[in-house]
Amino acid sequence: MEAYKVAGDAFKPTVTLDQENGVFAFSGRSIPENATSAFEPILNWWSEYLQTPNKETVIDLNFDYINSSSMKQLVKLFGMLDEANGKATAVKVMWHYSSDDTDSKAQASRLSKMVKFPIKIVADTTK
Repeated sequence: MEAYKVAGDAFKPTVTLDQENGVFAFSGRSIPENATSAFEPILNWWSEYLQTPNKETVIDLNFDYINSSSMKQLVKLFGMLDEANGKATAVKVMWHYSSDDTDSKAQASRLSKMVKFPIKIVADTTK
């Protein structure tokens, strides 16, 4: 499957989805004007990936900021992953946040209660 890579900017995150190398990463800010259209190719990629996923899928999230409309799209993605978890792949998420960003930590905590796969919430003291 072809990798999906997008360089981020002030509004969209950097995204690397690379099945061959087992790299699934999001970083930066996610505040696009239209989150639905911004996340559409990402959700389409995941839909295709989950047809024949890797044995283990470890996703690295390192958002500086994610707005509520982007969060809704992330919830959609997590729903897809939750459905596949334990059946086709073992899903794990690493959620990195700045140690002084309580909102990001709270977002991760809320998401972790919505899914069956583990979300490890990691404070980054260097940010």
